[in-house]
Parts: sequence; structure tokens; C-alpha cells
Amino acid sequence: MKLSNLVKSLLLGTSVCFLAANFNCAYSAQNNGNKTAQTQKKTKKANSTKKTNNTKNSNTSKSANTKKNSKNSQKSAQKKAAPKSNKNYYKAPIERKEVKQPYVAPVVDLSATNPLLATTPKLINQRKYFKDAETAAKKGDTAEAMRIKRNHLEDYPLALWIDYWYLTNNMDVAKYSKVVDFINSDDHKELSQILKNKYIDFLSRHGNYKQVSELIGKKKPFNDDMEMTSSQQTLQCRFYEARWHLGQADMSAQIFANKIYMQLKPYPSGCSGLIYVWGQNGNLNDTNRMDKFERLYIQRRYADSTRNLASEFSADSKFKNRINMAMALYEDPSKILNEDYVPGSDDDHRVAVLAFKRFANLKPEDANPHFEYFCKKFHITPTERLDIIQIISRGFLGRNSTLDEVNWVDKHLPAIEWTDEIKIMRMRKAIWFGQWNVVYDLYNHLNPNDKKEINWKYWKARAAYEIGQKDQSLILMKEVAKDRSFFGFLAAQELGQQPPFNHERISKTAKWPSTVANNKAAIRFFEFKALDSANANIEWNEVAKHGTNDEAMVMADWALSSGNVNYAIMSVIAGKRWDALDYRFPKAFLNLYQKYSSLTNVPLSFLYGISRQESMLNPNIKSPVGAVGLMQLMPETARVVSKKNNWDYNGPRDLVIPENNIRLGSAYLKDMLERFDNNRILAAAAYNAGPNRIPRWKSADGKKRDTPMFIENIPFKETRLYVQNVLLYDVIYKKLLTGKTDLLLKDNERKYKY
Repeated sequence: MKLSNLVKSLLLGTSVCFLAANFNCAYSAQNNGNKTAQTQKKTKKANSTKKTNNTKNSNTSKSANTKKNSKNSQKSAQKKAAPKSNKNYYKAPIERKEVKQPYVAPVVDLSATNPLLATTPKLINQRKYFKDAETAAKKGDTAEAMRIKRNHLEDYPLALWIDYWYLTNNMDVAKYSKVVDFINSDDHKELSQILKNKYIDFLSRHGNYKQVSELIGKKKPFNDDMEMTSSQQTLQCRFYEARWHLGQADMSAQIFANKIYMQLKPYPSGCSGLIYVWGQNGNLNDTNRMDKFERLYIQRRYADSTRNLASEFSADSKFKNRINMAMALYEDPSKILNEDYVPGSDDDHRVAVLAFKRFANLKPEDANPHFEYFCKKFHITPTERLDIIQIISRGFLGRNSTLDEVNWVDKHLPAIEWTDEIKIMRMRKAIWFGQWNVVYDLYNHLNPNDKKEINWKYWKARAAYEIGQKDQSLILMKEVAKDRSFFGFLAAQELGQQPPFNHERISKTAKWPSTVANNKAAIRFFEFKALDSANANIEWNEVAKHGTNDEAMVMADWALSSGNVNYAIMSVIAGKRWDALDYRFPKAFLNLYQKYSSLTNVPLSFLYGISRQESMLNPNIKSPVGAVGLMQLMPETARVVSKKNNWDYNGPRDLVIPENNIRLGSAYLKDMLERFDNNRILAAAAYNAGPNRIPRWKSADGKKRDTPMFIENIPFKETRLYVQNVLLYDVIYKKLLTGKTDLLLKDNERKYKY
């Protein structure tokens, strides 16, 4: 079958967290779509750090901590992944007991300025009473806190927080009606959502499912098929758990519970109740466990999860013998090819297939030559054969594939069996090898969500041009060029158009402080700032998400002008004001960045692009893997750079000092630019993933790939998006710093042989 016909036969589609540290007010947003690329990156690093063994703490190895590129890191990753909550499916939910630490009230200046309130003796006195009420609440004496409120604070802006503390400290079913009143009052949307989530959790753990159902509502919070965050999964689980106990569960509850149980990553503890009632209703048995065991078994990670699940089968389970045989091959599944292993019982056959699947997943290039021999020896069924082919195909397409390996996939895997994942992987390889007919045809068979992604729209337009459909290509490319993204700016450059900055500036009618003078959340924000309280973050979120656009923009402008750049960025993220470029891309520590840009000859906008992607310009941020500060330097990288330049270095504490961090980061970035021919694409990729990986990602077959082809085929998703963001941010910062529009790709980068 010709490749184009193969593709045409495809089926159409297949089926800010902000901490209020002063009073246990952790708020997990239901929609984590607001996460920036930086936040996503740090989260990945947190997970992957536990997977790697003793890798060097340097930027060279920083991304190595996030990837599985050695046997040792695979084993360590396997040890990390034990899903503790998944072991509790057979246990009733256990009430959590909170251990309260003695509270010591911090000393604050009660006369600090609130720009929206006059600092009168009455205000100072109210602040004192409020701190007394807060101390009482934190010590558990909510009655005293409420007494202080009634007698002294009824007209104080922060008084409603005492109501919130009363309801959340020593939570009680008897307070339910007051909880509902607080939520329905709509006086504070953010606190209301936090309060609702807390009581949904509390009431679920105490079996008050009628109230849980009332708080969540009759409509399920999310579509079951969408990709959910942990907090979203928890809320969905609580919804189904309540309905099950109320006798209102339908088949969708069983399907969702099974989906949560069968997922490989640990499910949230808040889903334990749903899994328990699902299991109690006869839906969890050794057959389910065996299905999950087989899914875990073939993975590169999840070793502890696999072993834990294997140990849960009783000695008299019909699957126990199969489990033992499979675990004997776990460390080296290729042993299934030894002469000692011969076809026999059904268990023998199932274990052989399982072991070879694991072998194929771990080392597809080693398993492939033995594939036909294995199929013949163990009399593999067509379904089993297809499963193994899909595993080998994912392995071939998910690495620096040769054209022979790609052709193997096309030959052995019927296009009708291509999953959404395989379609995307095959698209990237078609781009890499310049198979433009495949790219053009395959785009039409992506699922609807993938078709909406701007990169695939760009590649559809590019493929149309390459196969001679130039009129269609022009129409498609003009549409892409409207999007403020790497590919949107790339399309604009190729068309010779101005890139779509879509810059929204603050309205001329918006004035400080009159625009926010009557905004209660803004007043509360500045009160908490005056009291040096982290609860200010929640009030900031209230303004950003629920204030008018003018109010939010005025507050963001105040943040920028007062040096609170993180609040400016938070305002954009919480309120989804992506066009507010002045606040989304602040020029923090400008004098320092200018100084070290001049000394290192690294473009100022490029330094800002790296820093904005790395830390959101927060000098105090520390990633879970140990990267510190504005340019997220690993301590070992800082040590090496310091030694090379004969600079003093006193360890990680030096890296939270902005000037030290920028000096070291700009020197390291200069090294990367010099090493990679002043190519920002390669330098940025090296800064993120380590310089030793870059040569392995370049062409090995002598064929020239252009810049977008190289970027689209960077094998690590994190690095692929990182490079795109840094280049986009570079152009945006150049515009904000100079007013000039720069090219997304420089001439030397466009002509480079990748």
C-alpha cells in the first residue's frame, strides 16, 4: 500500500495556586489551565527528580533529571512511583486528624499605610483587634474571635475573614447552613470557593453526602473524558461518591471509578472514597487488579507500584502463579527468548506476551529483530501481535528514528490502528523527513483538539506549500499569523508581515487610585499588605479574576510601578489577560540585566526571555530539583561558572541575590551561545536540557533540516516548548524595551544546518 493511501485510510479522529500561609488557606484552583509553562516545567522537574539517580547538579544535567535516559534513572524512577493512595482501595476512608502547632502572632507595624484608607487612630485600633481575633481563631477559640468581631470590627474591611475562620476552624456539620450563607452571599468569590472545597472534603469524609451533593450541584463538575488535574479529579470523585451513596449513581459513575483506579499515576486521596464504594459494590476484583498489573508491568517506570500490586494477590488467587512467573522476568524481560521458556499453559503464554511487551517498550530496537521469531514460537494471536507492533511503533517514533524505522511502522501498523498519540508522533517524523504529502493528509485525521493546536495548523500550511497547493497554503498561513505564539510569529515572518503582538494597554479612563478606591478586594489586599499577611495573595486574586478590567489593570500597573513584578504577572495569569504585555512581561531588575548584557554581549531581550520562562522573574524561587533564582541556576553550574571566571561563590544562598544570579546566568548563557555558533535555538535548548544532548538531536543522515523542523522534533516536550517560548519572549521583550520589531529567527539561525 502506498504511504499516501495508508494515511488516507486513517479513521477521522478517535474517540494561581496561591498559599495563604497565615491561616491554612491553601487554594487549589479547579482549572490548572492557568499554569504557565514555567510552572508546568517546575512540576515536571519535581516528579522527574525522584526518578533519577545521582545526576550532577548543573544546568547541563538539570533536564537530565527530568528525562529517562539511563537504566539507573529508570530503576530509580520505578522506585519513586508507588501510588500510596492506590493501595487503599479496599479500605474505608479514614478521617484525617489535624495536628495543630501552637500559634505565635507575628509582630507587625499597625500604622503601616494602606493607600486606599486613611491611617486613622480608629483604623490602627481595628487592626489591633483584628490581630487579636486572628490569634484567637488560630488557637482554636473561634468564639472569642467572633466576640471581638461583633464588638469592634463590624465595619472593618477584613471582618469577613473572621467569619471564614470561624467556619473553617473546627469544621462542623452544624455550621453547614452558615457555610451556605457565606457562599451565597457572594461577598468574596475566592474565599467562597475555598470554603466550598474545604466543606466538600470535610462532609465527604464524614459521610454527609446529601450536603456534599448540594454544594457540588446536580451537574457533574467536568467532562469525564477531559484531562483533569489532581484537584479536578478529586472534585469529580466527590461528586460521584455522593451520588453513589444517595442511590443516584448511573453507569458513568462506575466507568469513571474504573478509569481512576486503572490510571497508572497515583489517584488523589480524595478519590479513595469513590474507589471504596465502587469496590464494595462488587466492581473491584482480581480481574481488575490483573488488568492494572499488566498495564503497569510493561512501563519503564512504576516498579514499586507493580511490585505492590503483585503482593496484593492472595496465595489462592487464580492469577498468583502468573504473577510470580511475570515478576521473575521483570528485571530482564528479554530472558523470555531463552530456550528454557517454551509454550505451555495459558499462564505460560500470557506471561510470555507480557514479558515481550515490556522488552519491546524498554528496548524496541533490540526487541524488533526477535519479533517474528517470538510470534512464531509462542503462537501469538492477531490481537497480541498488533499490541506489540503498537509498542514498537511508539518506541521507533518517539526517538531519533531512522527512515527505515519509520518505514517499518508504516509497513507493519495498519493506519486504522494508529492511536492519537501515534498520529502525532508520525506527523513529527514526516516533518523531519520532509514527507509533505503525509503531513498534509495526516493533519485531516488528527483528533479535533489536536487540529486546533497552532503548530499543526502551521504544518498543514507548510505542507500545502511544499506539495504545490500554494493558494491554500497562503490562506492557512495568514490565519496562523494572527496568533501570538512562536508559530504565529514564524508565519508572520515568512509572510513578511508584522507579528501579532495584540498589545492591550491600560485604559485612559483608568486612574490610580480612584478606579479601585471602592473595590473592597483591593482595600482588603492593601490591608493584608499593611499587616504583612500572605492572605494578600487571595485578595489579589479576587481583584484580578472578579474585578472589572480597569480595576485589574490599575492594580497590575501599581504592582509594576512599585516593584511587585510577581503581582503584575499573577494578575495576568489569574485574570487571563494575556494581551496585557506590560504586566505579563515586566522589565524587572532592568539596570542589572542591562549591565550584564553589556558585559557578556548576550542580547538583553534574550536574557529576559530566558529569565521570564525560567522563574517568572521571581528572585527567590527555588525549583524542587534545586535550581535557584531569576535564571534558575543549579548550584553546581554556579560553582563551575564562578571557578571559570575567578568569582567568589558561597553556595546556593548567593543565587537568591539578583545581581549574583544574573551575573552567573548571563555568563553561562554566553558560554552556550559561543558553544553553539551564536544560535539561540541551540543555546536555549542546551540551557534547558543540557549541552551534551544537542549534537544527538541534530541530523545524522546528512540531510539539512530548517529551524522549525528541528524545533518540532526536539524529543523532550518540555524543551520543545521551552525553546518556542524563549524565542517568542525574546521578540516581545525587544518590542517592549525598544519599540522595535525584531525577527523571530535570525539569518544565521535560518541558514543553520540542523
